[in-house]
Amino acid sequence: MATPIRMPALGQTSDELTLVTWLVSEGEHVTEGAPLFEVDTDKATLEVEAATSGTLLMTLCEPGQTVVAGTVLGWIGESGEAIPVAQPVADEVRALADQSPTISPPTTTPRRGVPAQRLAATPAARALARERGVELAEVTGSGPDGRIERRDVLEAIETASITIEVREDEEPVPAHRQAIARRLVRTTSVPQFSVSRTVDARRAVARAAEADGVTITHLLLQAVAAALRAVPSLNRVWIDDGPRYRHLKRSDVGLAIAGEDSLIVARIPEPDQLSLDELVTTTRQAVNQGRAGRLTQAFSGQVAVTISNLGMFAIDRFEAIVDPDQAAILAVDRVAERPAVTDDGIVAMLQLDLTLTVDHRSADGADAARFLGAICAHLENDG
Repeated sequence: MATPIRMPALGQTSDELTLVTWLVSEGEHVTEGAPLFEVDTDKATLEVEAATSGTLLMTLCEPGQTVVAGTVLGWIGESGEAIPVAQPVADEVRALADQSPTISPPTTTPRRGVPAQRLAATPAARALARERGVELAEVTGSGPDGRIERRDVLEAIETASITIEVREDEEPVPAHRQAIARRLVRTTSVPQFSVSRTVDARRAVARAAEADGVTITHLLLQAVAAALRAVPSLNRVWIDDGPRYRHLKRSDVGLAIAGEDSLIVARIPEPDQLSLDELVTTTRQAVNQGRAGRLTQAFSGQVAVTISNLGMFAIDRFEAIVDPDQAAILAVDRVAERPAVTDDGIVAMLQLDLTLTVDHRSADGADAARFLGAICAHLENDG
């Protein structure tokens, strides 16, 4: 029996994702676990793998279309097999763009006297208009009966951008930086607090030096995953709708990766369950993909805690901002030799400062202190 291909949720902020391209053509064989199509989220372009093997019988969604998670995008089955339901994806699409629109000044005759909320517009068009500050009354719809589609809002935004005079010392903001800015603006509504500790890093540094390619970051990944198991209240995220908590079943850890004028968070799957050699290989793959701005499904999805390491830039101390869809972020500074008071007197000691910033809605100070304490104990006591 043919198997439907559905748009995955991928743990993103929005339930709407845009199909970028199919990586397999209709009639071609599909292998389970092989890349099947690419989607755009508010964080990166992700590859989605096939959930089963067979022949790609039919695709119902074209590149450039935006659909909600769970929408049937196509069918996989035996060659020549009948498709149970071949309903056009347009019935499930919210604000589809069948093709790249031609950028030309739209007719913007105001619909005076008609409140914007009463205008015929798709949910995605309304969401985009709110996000980008576009008045729907100033947008002409191209859909049935003049309904405003997402592409109409995009065209209005593009046209407005063209008319803005750019000075010699200015430049337009790239789309990926706009996405980062939008997420950062959302953090202003998140009540945050920070706790800090200084770690005796001598054992961690020695342990990293014993294994090829291992760094403090790898040990921190394992430490954070172990701490998530010890303090499960940090492995949940706040959801405004309800409100309610989403408890994450796995102890995956986010890793902030800096690319060329970009920042992306890769999900490292349960690093405390991997050997250090396995973790080095896994992390290298995630970093390479993150720097290229294209994560595979293996490194995408929701995490509760992210590591942001600026130690390689000789930073002594900083506080990071919690992602609005996470519970906490761990800021990691450089390992430095400093005077320390011990039982043997004042000695030079390798130390590491860690600062945990927490969404106060998800956890309290005591939970944050226990969580950071578990991380420190893991580093100071060889795991």
